[in-house]
Amino acid sequence: MGVNVAQMLRQGALRFPERVAVVEITDAASGASCTHTYGELDGAACRVAARLQAMGVLPGEPVALMAGNSAAFVSTWFGAVYAGAALVPIPILSAAPEVTHRVVHSGARVLIVDRERRAIAETAMEQAPTPVPVCDLEGLQTLGDGLSPAAEPLDRGSEDTALILYTSATTGAAKGAAISHAALMLHTAVMAHHTLRLTSEDVVMGVLPLSHSYGCRMVMLASFFAGARCVLLARFRAEESLAVMETQGATWLPAVPTMFAAWANVGGGDRSVAVGCRASPGRLRWAMSAGAPLSEATARRAEACLGTEVRQGYGMTEATIVSVNGPPDTRVFGSVGQPVWGIEVAIVDGDDQRLPAGHDGQVLVRGHNMMSHYIADRDATAAALDNGWMRTGDVGHVDANGRLFVVDRIKDLIIRGGHNVYPSEVEEVLATHPAVAEVAVVGRPDDYYGEEIVAVVVPRAAVTAAELCGWAAERVARTKLPREVALVGKMPVGPSGKVLKRSLRAQLEAGTLVTERA
Repeated sequence: MGVNVAQMLRQGALRFPERVAVVEITDAASGASCTHTYGELDGAACRVAARLQAMGVLPGEPVALMAGNSAAFVSTWFGAVYAGAALVPIPILSAAPEVTHRVVHSGARVLIVDRERRAIAETAMEQAPTPVPVCDLEGLQTLGDGLSPAAEPLDRGSEDTALILYTSATTGAAKGAAISHAALMLHTAVMAHHTLRLTSEDVVMGVLPLSHSYGCRMVMLASFFAGARCVLLARFRAEESLAVMETQGATWLPAVPTMFAAWANVGGGDRSVAVGCRASPGRLRWAMSAGAPLSEATARRAEACLGTEVRQGYGMTEATIVSVNGPPDTRVFGSVGQPVWGIEVAIVDGDDQRLPAGHDGQVLVRGHNMMSHYIADRDATAAALDNGWMRTGDVGHVDANGRLFVVDRIKDLIIRGGHNVYPSEVEEVLATHPAVAEVAVVGRPDDYYGEEIVAVVVPRAAVTAAELCGWAAERVARTKLPREVALVGKMPVGPSGKVLKRSLRAQLEAGTLVTERA
């Protein structure tokens, strides 16, 4: 078999089938859990593959998966890959129209969901022009009708698509980034070996959703490549997760800034109070924050609670983790570290000319981490990729030691709690409200979420913040909902008539734009 993501689980099953791969926390409050070995997960993946093949899923065809963290998610994820399919993970907080788009646009043959998301999946398929079967995650784990489990993973080419991860442009059009088997395997190997330095003795804490790129890559794939184990929580609660870390002996922790902010505020930052046990440091070697900026003050308070250093990383859906300010390098607050082994970063001006150290410009990246293309979107692919370099839309600089500092974003992307929120998506929804004449969505700095989502509205009739947010709640994921609304008489505009969002952000920061919380 060539370079195939399936090997991340299959090799563990062949080499150490009895080793625990996943600890599934079934009751976080009490710490109750069940364990799953590499051999058991491999067997379950083989059964899932047989079921999918019996349903008519052909090699290369996409399979959509929308489910929370569980061992069944893991075996289904790999089962789809064993069947030769391209996996399309769907974030668990997606609204029905978002599910519909991802399934239809990707060409998925089937939508697999857990019980908790069955209803929204069915609603999504009712809205689809060509609905696909909705299958229960749990039901795929068993065989029936005389089926035999797949003997081994189906071979796929190194450049074949293994994963389709959806992101969005500032136009609001959701795009599917195609990640090849080679890119996924090589980046995982580099991260696990060179950057994270994981071994079979490590226990990776899984508070991130596996349905997102960050959690999938850093929790599941990185730990499996190293032959380690991952501990999965279905939902994040700060106090419970701390107790689980302690009892499970977690050694490495990837998370987003909102999680670190929550830990920073547990027990006043006193770890002994938070965990309810001894105050001596646990086994955590270090923790990584990515997905949004993390302030130094929050990081230090979280460290007091976790008993370990919190380092920052930087990446994006199309290029995953680009750089990490990880040990043994000296930690520099504000920096996201040096590029990961094999990845290049360039800082360029408006004419794509390279800039020297210390000068801000657009951040470009290239390397083994890159997507191959956006599916069914040549124009977007051409705009994003240029001779292997990807335009990130971020502004930053490198210092004399090659450390990257990301200082701003060219685009209007809002990152709230590690979730990407594209203003135009929310604007398009709010603009359909009969009382809205004009709307602009911007981000306001927030100590907890990194940024808060604010909708600035010119009303055509009387309307409240609660009404507008309720309207949006029926049409977009909760992670994209504006939490504050400002009602204004007119928008600030430039010479071309374009709304000056930078002016709105400045007014919010200065406190001159009055908002109402929903």
